Parts: sequence; C-alpha cells; structure tokens
Amino acid sequence: MKNIIKMSLAAAVAVAGISTSAVAVDNVTFSGKLYVENHLSTTSNPTAAQTTAGITADETASGFEVDFDVTGKMKISDTLTAVVGIEADTDQNENVSYTNQTVTVDDAYFAYANNGVAVKFGKQGISTPTTDAEFGQGTLASYTMGSITAVGAHFTNNNSSTLGTNDVSAVALLGTTGPVNFELWRVGVQTKSENMTAVVSTKVAGWTLGARHATTDYDDATKDGSTTIISASGKIGTVGLTALAIKTDKDNAAFVTDASSKNTAELTYFTAKGLKDASAYVAIASMPLTDVVSATVKFGTVQFDQTGNDSDSASEVVAQLNYKLAASTTLTARYSDYTQEIKSVTTDKAQARIDLTYKF
Repeated sequence: MKNIIKMSLAAAVAVAGISTSAVAVDNVTFSGKLYVENHLSTTSNPTAAQTTAGITADETASGFEVDFDVTGKMKISDTLTAVVGIEADTDQNENVSYTNQTVTVDDAYFAYANNGVAVKFGKQGISTPTTDAEFGQGTLASYTMGSITAVGAHFTNNNSSTLGTNDVSAVALLGTTGPVNFELWRVGVQTKSENMTAVVSTKVAGWTLGARHATTDYDDATKDGSTTIISASGKIGTVGLTALAIKTDKDNAAFVTDASSKNTAELTYFTAKGLKDASAYVAIASMPLTDVVSATVKFGTVQFDQTGNDSDSASEVVAQLNYKLAASTTLTARYSDYTQEIKSVTTDKAQARIDLTYKF
C-alpha cells in the first residue's frame, strides 16, 4: 500500500520503512532498502612445506554487514527533478573491528528530461561498462531519436581509489537495429586508460543470446588487455538457466575498476577480473520451489596464467535459498565453496551467509 502524507523531509525519511513501495510527500518520492548480512568463512591456505608435512593452515572469520540506502526524488517541474541518495554502510568482514556506519551522499544531482533530451548534473553513478560501481561529480547527457540513443559524459572528480582524481569521460551509442540490441562505448580516464566496449544481444526462440568484447589501452602498456564474453539465458519449464564463457588475453583482462563490472562474472570469491590468459565458464540455474521459496545454484571455473604457470586455476560452487517473507522482504541463505591453485599451492575457502533485505 502506498502512503500519501504531508510532512517534513526528515520525518518522511524516518517513517519510510512503513511502506512497501515508494512514499509520496507532495512532489517527493522515497525508495530504498535495508540490508543486513551475517556470514562465517573458513580459509585453508597451506604453504608448499606445510602441504608436504601434511599440515593445513586453517583460519575462521565472521563478518557482519548493514547497509541502508534511501533515495529521494523531488519533482520541481514537468522537466526537472532533484535527486538525493544517502547510504549508511558498514562491512565488518574478516574480523575487522566494528565501526559505526559512515553516512555518505551517493547521489546529489538535477535531472532534466524533455523531448528525447536527458541530462544529469551533479554527483551521480558513473554508469559505464567499466565504472558501474563508482560515483563521480559531473554531467551525463543523452539524446534519443527513435530506437537510437547517443550518450556523452564527463566527470571531474570520483570516489575510486583506482581511478584516482583523474577526469573520466565517456561517449556511447545505444539502440536497436532489427532484432539486435547494441551498445558501443568509449570510456577514457585521464592519464590512466582508454576502454572500448561493444555489446550485442538478440532473442532466439525465447532465449537471449549475447556477445560482449572490451579492450583496455592503459598508459602503462603492461596492463593492456581484452575480454570477450559469450552468454545465453532462458527458461526450460520453470527453471531459469544462464551460461557464460569468458576469455581474456595474455596481457590482462580489460577492466578499470571493480569486479562487479558487467565485463566479468562474480560469484562469492570467484571472478575473472584481472586474470591473464583466462578461460572461464559460469553456469547458473534457478527455480521456484513453492510460491515463496526459490533455489539458485551457481558454478564457475577458470584456467589462467597469472604467474607464468599455465596450470593456475580456480572454481566455486554456490547454493542459495530465497524465502520471501513479504512482498518487500526476502531472507536468503547461501553457502559457497571455493578452491584455487596457484604455483601448486592450493587455497580452499568456504562461506556460509544469511541475509535479510527489505525494499521500500
């Protein structure tokens, strides 16, 4: 149910949790989430000498995370909206000491939209294929004509330790031609790198097929790289299936920032980010068990050459159960088992996790 009330901005935020959808206050809407996670992980990382002696080095760590996000959208006129997003996040992983949540303003921008023209001006997410978890201060503009959209962006500051204080610029062409959807991106990071990404997808007999190729040209030539991903997703009965094949070249993978970039795949510990000469495969299956319970199984495996040893490898299997407590609230239990072998040293990791997510 949507609650419609008149109150101050501060009071609206305080009671946002009573709604199962965005709360409307005059011309203001609020949406967000409360996420609480607790996990227990074990790591076995014996040295070569320990392995020979039959000794394993086991470590156990517990972690806790609380994340609260709220975004307010204030409609100023038919074409102009002010957006403010606030996040309070603590990530107490691997026995890190507890600290109070640091409240940050992730979004603070004006959004203009009129006759195919859209402009976002201020602090916002840098929404490109290589910076999808980063925030910056700048301008992103787009123009849509028919099925084609042109995008241009420039950010003079950002929150990424990888990008530093360098300017970030991007141009893109997005659209549809016949049965094919496409994206063409160029992302430049001043004094750092230039990334080119091409994405195409289409639907065949109810299945979505996709191909993605990214190349990165760093100022430091030793980091140049490319990544190619072939994907397929669809349903057989009630079972949803997704398959990915990922290939990187001998220099490196084509990434600028985080592992959650669309240019890779991420399970719990498994990722192909930054791996040289990697061939990775990921399979995901999900299905409903009841009206409120669903199950997901993920498997990833990768062979790579990170250390001049072409037998470097890693694999992970993840089993997950989702229980919908209410329309807006989901309880998730997940277990993952990960193994990697680099220079004949095997590292095993396991994690059990339970989390609760409420969206409003």
